[in-house]
Amino acid sequence: MKKATFFLALSILFSCNNESKFDLEKDLYQFSEKMENGDTLEVNVDYSACMYAASERYNFVKENDTLYLETHSEISSFEKQQQTLPRIMYPFKPKNSLSFENYFKYLKDENRAKRKYGSSLVTVYYPNKNQRQYFNDDGLDDKFKKLDKFSLIRKKLYPNDKFFETPKPPPPPPSRK
Repeated sequence: MKKATFFLALSILFSCNNESKFDLEKDLYQFSEKMENGDTLEVNVDYSACMYAASERYNFVKENDTLYLETHSEISSFEKQQQTLPRIMYPFKPKNSLSFENYFKYLKDENRAKRKYGSSLVTVYYPNKNQRQYFNDDGLDDKFKKLDKFSLIRKKLYPNDKFFETPKPPPPPPSRK
């Protein structure tokens, strides 16, 4: 009986979830190194402009000391299209300029005050502690500049994905003489 009580107490002790030490405000710029097993980070990127409505959600999940990334893309203007890309290991290297961490540093330096209309360009959400970080643009020119930088990261992570590429127009018909 004493052994059963001892093992029950041990299992209760080890099954309790320790609260993560990850803090979005402090650790965002090193999130892949600072996240703990069980942590999730959601990054929403708003591509919408004028009559074009599109977004992407990047879900980072830390499991067994490995950071995984799953991406969901959506275009909702005109004809709705969606895709979920396969889950991949997030290949972070500290000196790599094409990382989410370095992109967030760039956005922090270039962040603008929230405009009265529209949504943030990038929203980072840490659901474990209900924390959010917003990165804004200052109009279309600023938005496209920031999205161009981001597209390099996306291209590195998913080199074969063509979801957001516009199809080339067909060639003109041959001229008749």
